[in-house]
Amino acid sequence: MKRIKSLIAIFFIIVLVFSGTGCITSKGSLFDEVLSADSDISSEEEDAEEEEEITGLTIKTNPSNADVYINNSYAGESPVTELLDSGNYKISVKLEGYYSTSEWVNYSEGENISLNINLEPIIGYLNISISPVEAEISTGWDDLYEGINELQIGSHIVQAELFGYEKWEGQVTIHEEKTTPLKIKMKPSVFDISNIFLSRQAFNPANPAGLGESKINFDVNTYGQGDLKIYSDQGKQILKQNFPYFDTWDQSFVWDGKDNYGQLVPDGNYRVVISGKDTNGMNPATKETYITIDSSLIIRIRTTLNGTSGTMFCPSPDTLPPGSFQASVNTFGHIEGENYRFPFTANARIIPDKNLEITGQAGIVILPETSESYYFSVSAKSVIFNTKISDLSWYLKGAYQNNHETDSQTNFTGMSAGLPISVSLLPVTLVLTPEIILSPFRVTYEGSSYNSGFYYWGYGRAALIFDIGSAMLGFSTAMRITPYNLTINDYNPISAGVELNYLIPGTGIFITGTVSGEFGLSDYYINAGGGIGLIN
Repeated sequence: MKRIKSLIAIFFIIVLVFSGTGCITSKGSLFDEVLSADSDISSEEEDAEEEEEITGLTIKTNPSNADVYINNSYAGESPVTELLDSGNYKISVKLEGYYSTSEWVNYSEGENISLNINLEPIIGYLNISISPVEAEISTGWDDLYEGINELQIGSHIVQAELFGYEKWEGQVTIHEEKTTPLKIKMKPSVFDISNIFLSRQAFNPANPAGLGESKINFDVNTYGQGDLKIYSDQGKQILKQNFPYFDTWDQSFVWDGKDNYGQLVPDGNYRVVISGKDTNGMNPATKETYITIDSSLIIRIRTTLNGTSGTMFCPSPDTLPPGSFQASVNTFGHIEGENYRFPFTANARIIPDKNLEITGQAGIVILPETSESYYFSVSAKSVIFNTKISDLSWYLKGAYQNNHETDSQTNFTGMSAGLPISVSLLPVTLVLTPEIILSPFRVTYEGSSYNSGFYYWGYGRAALIFDIGSAMLGFSTAMRITPYNLTINDYNPISAGVELNYLIPGTGIFITGTVSGEFGLSDYYINAGGGIGLIN
C-alpha cells in the first residue's frame, strides 16, 4: 500500500511539473494551428454577437417586481425600460410591505440612464414568550429570540423547535410600528423513530474508499436509548449495534457488509430493524427497512473527457450501477510564449435506468485576448453483455464544438456510435473501441476549404486501465481512420494521454491528474492538468 501511495504522489508531482513548465513542450506548428482555429471561430462569433447600445430610461428596484409609475402613469413591474422624450419625469415606486418612494429624473432623448431604487421595508415588532426558553425560533428565513423582535409588516409563519419537544408552528400578523405578543408553550414528545434513509439501498463491500458501505440514517424525537439489528433472509441475526443514549434528532450507523465477527456476509437481502424507548423505558418504537449486498455492483472512476465515460480518449464498456452518479470538473492546457490554450470542462454521469448510463459534458476553451470557444456533448451507453473477464457495450453520442476544424479531444461535432469491448485480468483491463461519426463538418488542421455536406469517418480507440484499490491509472489513444481502407487518414494528428484518478478514502471525492498530447507526422504538443470530482 505504501508503494502504491508513493507512485500516486510521484505521478501528481510529474503532472505539476508538466503544468508549470512541461506544458511548453512542443515541436513544429501543430499548437499554432489548433490555437488559430479556436481564435478564428471565437472572433467570428464575437463580431456576430455585437450588441446594439440600449437607449432609454431603465428603472430597477431592490427588491424587484415593484409597481413603477412614470408621471403617475403605470409603466409595469421593475425592472422596466421606457423610451421617453426629453424632459423631467417623476418616478414613483410602490410595493406591498415597503414605503412608497418617488424621484425626479431629467432625461434627454436618446440617452441610456439606469435608475436604481432601494425600497425601505415597513416594520413592526413581535414580543415572544416561550417555554422552554432553549428552543430555536424562526420564520423560516429569519432567526427570532425570546423578547422583542423586529419584523417586516404582514403575515409570518413562526416555528419553534427543541429536541425532546413537538415542533410548534403558528401564524402572526405584524402591523406598522406596533408590537404583537406571542406566547409559545411546547409539548414534550412521545418517543418515536422516523425517516429511515439508506445512503445505498444496495452495495458491494469490495468497492473502494467508502463506496463499499451504506450509511443507515434515522431520526428520533426525544431522549432515550435503542439498538440496530441486521437479520439475514433466513431470520438469523448477524449484527447488532447499540445506541446507549439518544440526545439529538439525527442518528446513523455505517454498515460495511460485515457481521459481528468482522466477516463479510454473502450476497442477499438483509432486514434492518431499529428499536428504541425513552429514558424511562416507556413508549417503545420499532422501524425496519431492507438492504442488499450485491457483489455485481462495481463502482469505478471513469473520466468523460471524450464525451463518454472511460478514459481520456477511449470509452470503456462498464457503467455505474443504479443509484450511483459521478460529477467532475477538469482542466488541462498548454502554454507557449504568450500563447496558451486551456479547456475547462464540467462532466456528469447518471443512471436513469438499470441498463442505461447518460453522460453530459460542457466546457469552454480559454484563449489569449479574452476570446473563448465552447463545446458540449451528451451520450447514452448500455451494456450488451458482461462477464468476469469481458464486457461489451454500445453508445450513441451527440456533440457540438464551435471550432469546426480541429479535434483535440476527439469529441468532434456530429453524431457518433461506438462499440467498446474490454478484456480484464484484474487489476488490468484492455479496451478497444471502434467508433463512426457523421458530421456536417470535417477535421482540417490547416484550415483548408472543403465542400459543404455531410462527412463520415471512423475512430480507432484503445486504452489500458489499471484499477488498484482507490486509484485508477489509464493510458489511452485515438486516431481518425477512413471508412474505406482502414488506414490513418489525412486528418492528423493522433491523440494520446495518461491519467490518474485517486479516490480519497471515506469521502467519495476523487482527484485527477492528466498528461496528454497531439502527435502529427512531424510535430506535436503536450498538455497537462487535473481536476476534482465526486462519485457515489
